[in-house]
Amino acid sequence: METQDNQLKALAEKYEDGLCTPEELKQIRDWYDSFEADGYPLPADQEIKRAAGEATTRAVNWVAAHQKQARIRKLWLPVLKIAAVLLLVASAGSLIFKAAHRTEQPIAWQKVSTELGVKKQVTLSDGSVISLNSGSTIAYPETFSNTTRELKLSGEAFFTVVHDPKHPFIVHTRQLRVQVLGTSYNIQAYPDEVNTEVAVATGKVGVWNSSEKIKKVYMLTPGERLAYNNTHKSYVKSNLRLADIGSWQQNVLDFRMETLENISKSLSREYGVTFIFKDRSLLSKRFQLKVKKESLANILKLLSISGGSFPYSISGKKVTIG
Repeated sequence: METQDNQLKALAEKYEDGLCTPEELKQIRDWYDSFEADGYPLPADQEIKRAAGEATTRAVNWVAAHQKQARIRKLWLPVLKIAAVLLLVASAGSLIFKAAHRTEQPIAWQKVSTELGVKKQVTLSDGSVISLNSGSTIAYPETFSNTTRELKLSGEAFFTVVHDPKHPFIVHTRQLRVQVLGTSYNIQAYPDEVNTEVAVATGKVGVWNSSEKIKKVYMLTPGERLAYNNTHKSYVKSNLRLADIGSWQQNVLDFRMETLENISKSLSREYGVTFIFKDRSLLSKRFQLKVKKESLANILKLLSISGGSFPYSISGKKVTIG
């Protein structure tokens, strides 16, 4: 019993410090709910501290006035148990009571989106900075919770996260969850792309797929990239130069043996144009090109020269290939 009490007190302290895991939070709520299930209903929240003081005083006075320990245990153990429970709840567990039984308030979310060809920087309430690439959306709560800093990303962003070991920073994409305590990294998670990619510039990053029954966490360190294929549900881990991570922030276009189909998607977002492929055999042709952002005409010219001089034309916001 003493060991269990110590465990509960340790959990309560962790809860107060915002360090509980989801499993520990569930354990705390189950512990609280067990009181009523066992026939010991707790009073209303505003009565907890007063009731704890009164119950404890009564129990202590009674013990002082009686000498027969056997009789005490037989008749008054329930009183002492309730007093101890109320005292624990009053000291640390009242926070748990509020967490387990408070009325959930709707979370007010802020949403920031970038149009095609536009980049934007967002500074969060904790000081973390998000650089948002074109055609992307980030959603985050106006105020972070007491335990985590969570947000949602569709598109691409570079994160510079303020270190806070008590409040993990978690980014939700369509498939993956990316968690850090404080670091810098890039996430590419466009909904029309086959791969979701996470690349780390500094610190350490944990990545896992929330839809998998057996949670496997991939740990990434600086210079490592994890690519998740949304179609085949497969992972590929690779290395890359630190200078290349998030290079799009300096308007660098970096295609590494990418298909022309994927390149056209990137160029569509970067220049706000639509691609039409008359020769669909070119879609799977791969190119390698790294260049500082230039005019779309120059980019297409470079691609055409390196790809056997395929024909192309630009008319307003429409690009025709083949």
